[in-house]
Amino acid sequence: MSADNSRVDSSEPRVSQAKVNTLSIVSIVLVAAATMGIAMRTWSWGPIFWGFTVLVIPAVGAGHVALQQIKVRRERGAILAYIALGICYLFATYVLVSSVYYGIVS
Repeated sequence: MSADNSRVDSSEPRVSQAKVNTLSIVSIVLVAAATMGIAMRTWSWGPIFWGFTVLVIPAVGAGHVALQQIKVRRERGAILAYIALGICYLFATYVLVSSVYYGIVS
């Protein structure tokens, strides 16, 4: 007679991966939309998308809150939040430098 192997011992705990933080995804999507707005500013219908650059502001907030939530909740997505914040601060640096430049030149 053979042993009944139909039942599987599930005494080993299942390890589930932590979910990706929603705000880190929101932050990177907002940065992508803002980047699209800057990239399309020279096209004929570019002024429509130029307003998308304002989305950098909530992207910074979402990125910082996402990093805090990731730390507390032990979620994934920190790299997305750091990339989004890095691009946001590059935008801010560009705006600051260009503002100072145009203020001196004009």
